[in-house]
Amino acid sequence: MKKVVSWTQTYGEKRLLNIQLLKFDTIGNVLRNKCEFIIYSFHNCSDTFFHNSEHILKQMFNESKLILIRYNDITYLECFRKIIEKIESLNCSDILQIQDDQHGINSIANITNISDLDIIFEEYQKNRDIQFMHLFSNEALPNDDFLPMEVIEKNKVLFYKYKSTEFRKKGVYSWNDGTYIISIQFIKHLLYQKNIPHNVWHIELFLKAIFDKIQFIRWGTNKVLFKASNLFGKNTNQNLTVSENLYRFFGETNDWDKIQLLI
Repeated sequence: MKKVVSWTQTYGEKRLLNIQLLKFDTIGNVLRNKCEFIIYSFHNCSDTFFHNSEHILKQMFNESKLILIRYNDITYLECFRKIIEKIESLNCSDILQIQDDQHGINSIANITNISDLDIIFEEYQKNRDIQFMHLFSNEALPNDDFLPMEVIEKNKVLFYKYKSTEFRKKGVYSWNDGTYIISIQFIKHLLYQKNIPHNVWHIELFLKAIFDKIQFIRWGTNKVLFKASNLFGKNTNQNLTVSENLYRFFGETNDWDKIQLLI
């Protein structure tokens, strides 16, 4: 059975809120805790930022699973390649990648049906045909012009199998940095492509171009579990206030008042 490691990386000095929000992210942390190990890496972060984050993370996760890594003065591509090497050294086979500004949608419906995460994770682990599964937004939901090759049903959770080349019909990037689980061998093959760029944005576009042309298999589900807040960085969401933005993820939880104090 596949052994999955979760990985999240944060950057610089200004993204501590993303770490603080982890305390309230039931969906994200239930999934992380199903993994063999939980890796957080810190890219060009100061000692102060690192130690503040370390304190939060060690309160949340079992120290036997938690691995904290720091990278300075290397590119995103080099970080990702080093993470792959680390996961291989742990004798694990797959990676759950969650960007630091991607949070679980902690709605009443998702929390009530938290066992759906068990079904999704177990199907990924046990089904050898699934090497790449997206868990991001509603990107996998079919419509009249966007139909899967195959559908598997497990206790009301639907798994959709698509050709990557089909996603253009839906106006969705065939490869993107939304939350996904992927085979280490598959992602390793992708990240050692000739002339691959070194920063996260250009890597995404580079791999999208490949997935648009070559029919890789991409799986998804009927469950909408993760979205991106884009609170920081070049893609900051300008259409919503921070409170409106985070309400989408945490507004139905009992912790919403605490989150507003953080904001």
